This record gives sequence, C-alpha cells and structure tokens, in this order.
Amino acid sequence: MSVEIKYQAAIDLANRNNSHTLLHELATESGRQGLRILEVGCSSGYLGASLMAKGHVVTGVEPDPTSAKLAASVLAQAWNGDLASFLDAHPDARFDVMIFGDVLEHMVDPVAELRRALAHLAPDGCVAISLPNVAHGSVRAMLLSGRFDYSERGILDRTHLRFYTRQGIAQLLADAGLALERLHQIDIPPDTIGTEYDMGLDRELITAVELLGGDRAQSLAFQYVMRARPSTQPRDALAAANAAVPSEATISTRRPRGSSSPIQRLQVALFRSMLRMISARRFRR
Repeated sequence: MSVEIKYQAAIDLANRNNSHTLLHELATESGRQGLRILEVGCSSGYLGASLMAKGHVVTGVEPDPTSAKLAASVLAQAWNGDLASFLDAHPDARFDVMIFGDVLEHMVDPVAELRRALAHLAPDGCVAISLPNVAHGSVRAMLLSGRFDYSERGILDRTHLRFYTRQGIAQLLADAGLALERLHQIDIPPDTIGTEYDMGLDRELITAVELLGGDRAQSLAFQYVMRARPSTQPRDALAAANAAVPSEATISTRRPRGSSSPIQRLQVALFRSMLRMISARRFRR
C-alpha cells in the first residue's frame, strides 16, 4: 500500500529552476567529498538521497513519523522529532552543511532555531536555505481583490507561520548572524501559480501587477534559494550587505504578452499619468 507524503518531490538535477536542485548545488559547490550534511525537515529523504548518492553523509530531522521512517531507509540517519530535540540528543554533532529547505516559514521562532543550529556548524561550514516569497505577483493580485486565502500547498500553505520578502530574508539572516553568499530565485509567472494553486485570480488584477508593479523581478520570484555563512558583522551592517547581494534568476521568463508593443507601452504610460493626477488631487493638502 502506498503512503501519501504531503511534502514529496522528484529530484531532477538537470532542472535548475527548482529549489531542490539549487539546494543540492549550493550545498555541494565547494567540491569537497564526504560532506556531513544535516537536512532539517527532510520529509521522506528524497533530497538527502540525491546527496547520499554523491558520497555525502546526510542526517535528516523530520517531525512526521511516517516520513521519518521512509527517510531512515535512504539516509545515514533520520531523527523523528524537531530540531531542538535532535540537538539536545546530539550535543557534540558537527556538520559541514545544514539545509533548511522550505522549513523556516513553518517555525515559531526561525531566528532562534538558526542560531541554535549554527552552534553545531563545523568551521567553514555553510547553510543552504529555500523560502517562499510572499511578494510574488500571485499574492499581490489576490490582495488587490481583498483576499488572503490559505491553501494546502504553495506560498500560502496553511501551516506557514512566517512570511518573507526579499528584504525580509536579508533581515532574517542578519538576525541569525548569517552573511548571504549566493542568492537564486525560482521564477514562475503569477498566472501560472494562480492556476496551479487554484487561487481564483482576476485577469485584470494579474495584468495590473505585471504592468504597473515597480519590481518585476520580485513579483516573478516564487521562491528564493540561498547559501549563507556565519558572520561577526554588526546586525545592521549585515542586513545591508545581505540586501545588496544580487538575486540570480535561473531561467529567462517571458514578459507579459504584448508588454513590449508600442501601443501597450503608451497605454501603460497614460494610465500611470492618470494615476499620478488622481493621486495629486487625492492627497493634496
């Protein structure tokens, strides 16, 4: 009898517009052999298994007992419980890489969890993280309609306790004492996400977000995937440095249909001009 695991995926290392591929890449980019890797929230071990296949030693931490049991069959070790209980039981454990793949947003206090985990990071070790972007165009379009509807999966997964933007990620890492080293973004257009997660988005609002938003790059970013290392910089300086790290898109995403046509550019310019005139009257003193 097959067992249904909510957070399950197939690993395709040829597809770089995928958080699992990028986590794998960022974790192993040093080229070192036999890395000791801790994967927090390892699910059934599908990502860790791809790292084990490359000769690395992966320990998984997974609170769901069914998933942990499956992970134990493909990883070097799988701990059924939360991160705190694992670290309490293994005070001398040290890891070259720690992976937090779409798990920090589920935590009550992700900064405290990161800080505690970093005490178990080996010298010159790194942390690989993926996080959903709440400033994605699909969420913006939903908010324009006055809704913020949770779902079973995706950016608005009902089990998410924290929500992050690009700037929020820079601050999260700084608060944990981490310097951002590499940053990738998984680009998926708002209409694609709206359909995939049945968000019920209005076409007019998607168009408004796509054509009038001032930060198209973040509006396309469904997830951010990054590597960071411990830093002794002051928090404010670290946050500024993290915010300055460029985000690298892994694919070239199509522009909204017709957005490069002279007629549509003129229409958008006229609409922006109209909004400025309305705003000037609305907010005049």
